[in-house]
Amino acid sequence: MTPTPDVQPLPYNQRRFVFITSLLVFCITVPLLVFYAIGYRFDFSGEVTNIRSVGGMYVTSGVRDVEMYIDDEPVEDMRIFQAAAYIQNLEAGVHQIHVQGEGLQTWVKELPIFSHFVTEVQSFNIPTEPQVRIITKYISSSGESVYFGATSSIPSLLASSTNTFYATSSMATSTYTVSAEHTFVESLFASSSEESILLEKQRLREIKDRFSFGDVATSSVQQATTTKEYRDTRVYKDGEDVYIEWTGEEKDIPYYYCVRLENSTSTATLYGEHVSTSLQAQIVASRGVGVVTATEDDEDRYCRKEIRIDRKGMEVISFDYFPNSRDLILMHLSDGLYVVEVDDRAWQNTQLLYPGNTIEVVFDGGQIFIKDDEYYLEVFTELQ
Repeated sequence: MTPTPDVQPLPYNQRRFVFITSLLVFCITVPLLVFYAIGYRFDFSGEVTNIRSVGGMYVTSGVRDVEMYIDDEPVEDMRIFQAAAYIQNLEAGVHQIHVQGEGLQTWVKELPIFSHFVTEVQSFNIPTEPQVRIITKYISSSGESVYFGATSSIPSLLASSTNTFYATSSMATSTYTVSAEHTFVESLFASSSEESILLEKQRLREIKDRFSFGDVATSSVQQATTTKEYRDTRVYKDGEDVYIEWTGEEKDIPYYYCVRLENSTSTATLYGEHVSTSLQAQIVASRGVGVVTATEDDEDRYCRKEIRIDRKGMEVISFDYFPNSRDLILMHLSDGLYVVEVDDRAWQNTQLLYPGNTIEVVFDGGQIFIKDDEYYLEVFTELQ
């Protein structure tokens, strides 16, 4: 029979030594970890070891397989399960971050970094080549879209369609089936035209009101609205410009509404003249009544409630939220459909989703439909 081992406790002196050693390691390590976590670093590069203060940047991207660069240096610390990176040990000052990927438009932003503070930012990258799916009136027995015309006459943008379609020079339709989706999309554009007529009637009535006297009869026609609401925000048009307004609780306001405010000059240097002007105007207009508020964690950080969306100096035909996002806005301008970020720190990145001077656009839930000449298309925001 194997004897049961008899394990004796450590002698008192050894236990005392282990306890004191562990306590010393704890008392030394914890302050160093706290010191590191709040943004202090030992600088051994010079002849004398110094302590310096640093900040960080957390960058998220809406697409995977992208490359990030900070001040033209590649970012190595990319998260495995999400397109994001936490960039540490950045000196206080303005740094440039840019995100790029194969087949994607490049996103660039210059942001100020402050000591002991992590700056957040979200990038987006729209495909350089429009990703479309053609919706034809007829479909073949195998489910393919039917294009009436020679393959050589297919417009270049349609040639990059993500769905397969059958091109034929014959105009016979008896062997094909009418597409229910085409009928639905066609009705969407018909409804959109009716809405445009209502908006034009409203505009003419407003002009008439300006130059008429006495009571004006109220129209019984239901008037279309250009205001959109989504997740505690409201996007609306005022004059020629489009604005987004935060309507939720102050504690939940997105980070890019808030900026550091020391004086108008420093704010303009760090974030851009347009941000400084907007913030100062709101402060004057509000006179301390809730339009511009300082955050609880940092009294120098002020949050705006409204941001103007860049329209590139062009006419805004229509606008809506980017699918499932309140951080990006779809803008149908006079030369095409664009995606514009709400974050206006430094500037607002604007990327072309689909070009065209005569296109019509309809936003239906999370789908984007375009009528280009006689073609109906669904446009995708990611590489297919």
